[in-house]
Amino acid sequence: MNRLFSAIVVDDEPAARRLMKNLLKEHSDVINVIDEAGNGREAIQKIGELKPDIVFLDIQMPDLTGFEVIDQLTVKPNIIFTTAYEQYAIKAFNTFSIDYLLKPIREERLKQSIDKLKAFGRLNTSIDVTGLQEIIRQFQAPQKSTAFPIKTGDRITLLRFENISYMEAQDKYVYVHTVDGQKYLTDNSLTALQEKIPSQFYRIQKSYIINKDRIREMHRHFNGRYLFIMDDKPGSRLTSGRTYHEEIKTEFGL
Repeated sequence: MNRLFSAIVVDDEPAARRLMKNLLKEHSDVINVIDEAGNGREAIQKIGELKPDIVFLDIQMPDLTGFEVIDQLTVKPNIIFTTAYEQYAIKAFNTFSIDYLLKPIREERLKQSIDKLKAFGRLNTSIDVTGLQEIIRQFQAPQKSTAFPIKTGDRITLLRFENISYMEAQDKYVYVHTVDGQKYLTDNSLTALQEKIPSQFYRIQKSYIINKDRIREMHRHFNGRYLFIMDDKPGSRLTSGRTYHEEIKTEFGL
């Protein structure tokens, strides 16, 4: 009979936490998720109180990095890092004999981590935090922009990403809709925009990219579609494409 490991999932993105918990349900004979945390300070508190066997720990969080969390822990659980760093960079983690999951997390890669736990019962808990931080610093990508430029003649309007509700392809044009109900014409295609905007934006069909942070409600719709009601002044109602059904389920942990 397999040993049951208690676990805490730490990630500042709610969708990422839901996805991880859903993936771990397939391994409920080995992993028992007892709690979750949405930032570094909350993680330190809950890990100290609950003393889990394992922590699935995001590296990049707004208040503290995953390394800073480890540095402040008084207990030493197993750590499996979750990170969006490129594969070539994250391979350096192997030097420290720890485990990591590269986002978007794949089921087969998660299974490898759990198989290690089942086989050995323990991962390396003597983590060289300073060494890992230096590796990450070397591979650190330049800070992404916080606003999207819209050109109107000789004038450039900077739209803050947090003020964008969604982007819409309409005939030959693409419009950027803001939370106050304004819309701006851009000469970019939606596909080109996907390469320029941060991960909080998600494509739900060929005509729409939405700001996940501006979703007010989600409802199941006809034929495997989902209705997204946006938290903007018009209360925009956007329907996903049928072919995006499985991707949306995974992204939002449905």
